[in-house]
Amino acid sequence: MMRLEDIKKDMPKTPEFIHQMICEEVNKQLQNDSGTAILQRKRKKYKWSSMRVAAAVVAALLGVSTIAYAGSGLYRMYLEKQGRYRVDTGISADSDYALPEKIHDIKIETAYIPEGMEWVDEHRLAYPETPNLGGFSFSSVLLDSDDFGKILTDTGVVESEERTFGSRTGVYLQYQDLEQDGSFNQRIYLLCPEEYRVVILYIGDDVQKEDAMKVAENLSISETDAVMETKDLYTWSNFIEPEMGWSESVTEIQQKDLQIFEVGDTLKITGTGEDEAGEYLSFDDISVTADSVQVADDLSLLDENLIPEEWKEAIGEDGKLVQNTLSYIRSGDGVETLDEVVKMESVQQKLVYVTVTYQNNTDTAINHMLYIGSLMRLKQENGKYQIYSHSGEGYDYIRGDSVARAMEMTYFSQKEAYGNGGNYISSLKPGERVQVAMAWIVNESDLGNIYLNLCGSGESLEFSEDVLRTGVVDIRQ
Repeated sequence: MMRLEDIKKDMPKTPEFIHQMICEEVNKQLQNDSGTAILQRKRKKYKWSSMRVAAAVVAALLGVSTIAYAGSGLYRMYLEKQGRYRVDTGISADSDYALPEKIHDIKIETAYIPEGMEWVDEHRLAYPETPNLGGFSFSSVLLDSDDFGKILTDTGVVESEERTFGSRTGVYLQYQDLEQDGSFNQRIYLLCPEEYRVVILYIGDDVQKEDAMKVAENLSISETDAVMETKDLYTWSNFIEPEMGWSESVTEIQQKDLQIFEVGDTLKITGTGEDEAGEYLSFDDISVTADSVQVADDLSLLDENLIPEEWKEAIGEDGKLVQNTLSYIRSGDGVETLDEVVKMESVQQKLVYVTVTYQNNTDTAINHMLYIGSLMRLKQENGKYQIYSHSGEGYDYIRGDSVARAMEMTYFSQKEAYGNGGNYISSLKPGERVQVAMAWIVNESDLGNIYLNLCGSGESLEFSEDVLRTGVVDIRQ
């Protein structure tokens, strides 16, 4: 179940444009920690009330250590605690702040790298054995004069600190983290007025606070050759209260509105990829068939070279998948109360292995065709389909301590070094068919509710237009 606290702790793998991050985080959660690329659809404008911030200006008297100079201006980043676990972060200035019409893009580096970590790409520092989990993710937003006086509210904060990092002022936040799962439970906001930016460090629960501080203290920001117009850039105030968020999620529909297919049936989907001229296009005449479904209690069906490292660690001494310990959690308000574990139980995990065939029915060869399969947990009741919610009397959501967490595609057999995630078919000529394998690890108790979504945009938590247009495949066991 997607929750605000979870969104705050997660981060996309390509953070150079934060507005893309906002849309990606819902699909990625529960992340899609696999690194699978997900096709993003344009969303309607919708105000996300959970991210609304206080409209009032918070006044703060700060010491000299929290002052940043840029030209003749004096700038401060400060925080104030509201209640036990809510923190408000703001920026103030004693003079006008004028942006140029164009600025250079920036490159973020650090002279301190925690032992064992390495650069995954230009935005990510992580341990090589878990490149898509934890570590550091670096991002930035534009600092505009409209940002001063606006307040960012964070809830569920168990530790906060206002301080300088090298020559820059900023704040450190640590959120409640009920399990060590590679999520981003720490954050640093760094005020960089000379670069016209606020730099944001998303920090995983596998990073010690001391290392997080050293990375921020040794941060360097340099200009690249790329020049951008400032009017097109995402700002700190956009980050605080984004104008473009999610459309309201549809989690319940009439039974007649969802097409249900059986294993072996052929569905029509819209594929995306490049034509021979290298132009990225959508192709409406792609057929896809779920050929077979198998359920196992080990990983013997998988290609050894493609198994995620995290999955290998979920195998016990007997060669079988270990049990998943579930925590039933009652949500706190994030201001005066935190989330609380009210019950625990263990359930068996199972591997769900599916083979799927894609066929190009167009007269155009498609290169780098994106493919995605995801699982949807559905309940059929009173003539309706509902997204299965892990909530009940006395608790609001469930967390597991093993790998049966996300419904996004984690194992996939066709890979290439292209895009974000590598889940692409290199080439699909007119009339050509290619079979791929996909796999997920799920709780055994979910096997009676799972349906396969092959529409190509990866939804698992809502009935999107793509899902309703394409339908889903019944793979319940």
